[in-house]
Amino acid sequence: MPAKEFTARAEWLAAIGEPTRLAIIQTLVTEAKTVTQIAAALQTEMVNVSHHLKLMRDAGLVENEKDGRFVIYRLLGAKVSGHILELSHESGVKVTLPLS
Repeated sequence: MPAKEFTARAEWLAAIGEPTRLAIIQTLVTEAKTVTQIAAALQTEMVNVSHHLKLMRDAGLVENEKDGRFVIYRLLGAKVSGHILELSHESGVKVTLPLS
């Protein structure tokens, strides 16, 4: 497997493995949201949320779409089964997280 593929996997896993980003993931499980909505849910600054979302987007964990003056973010490769969230990378790597 090429080193580039390992790098992509590592970046994707790193995008998950940080407390603020885990909280963002938890917030996006039920529906897509704007930065403002995520920041309000997490009771943190929008600039902080925007920074983490950029890292998550670059790693392929979230996608965004423009809706007028708002940007809406949603999880990529996410599947909920009961109280378990399964995240899948395009390479086939999967991570399961309990939903609390």
